[in-house]
Amino acid sequence: MRLAFGALLLLHCLSVLSEPRPEPYGAGADQFSETRQALRSQQWLQALDALRQLTREMPEITDDAEFHNLMGYALRQASPSNLGVAVDHYQQALRLDPAHVQAREYLGQAYLMQGRQDLAREQLQAIERLCKGQDCQAWRDLHQAIQASAGAR
Repeated sequence: MRLAFGALLLLHCLSVLSEPRPEPYGAGADQFSETRQALRSQQWLQALDALRQLTREMPEITDDAEFHNLMGYALRQASPSNLGVAVDHYQQALRLDPAHVQAREYLGQAYLMQGRQDLAREQLQAIERLCKGQDCQAWRDLHQAIQASAGAR
């Protein structure tokens, strides 16, 4: 059951990463594109390298919510041992942009991996408020993950 849950989660995350998002920086746009391409290809370490390179070239990028969202995702996918640091990045993304729905969804997914369904449900409620209901992909995906997690127990 956990394997099926993990496969569903991975497929969803890859589809969300392929959705177009506005890029916050001109020069950084190419780097975020490289990062997203690496993530779509499941090249987690390559994505992390691209993000780290971006911080060397543009230190101000660390003040960007999407940077932290992508860093958290890449870290979480690269190794379960990175889960705590990934959560820190999602939380930083939300401090910078409390309305970042994707960061809330991914934070909820990370909480589920930590066995914290209560915290995942809090993120689901926040997404529902931000989306003004249950009609957004992030809400549906996190809701499905919560349901799958509850069924796996």
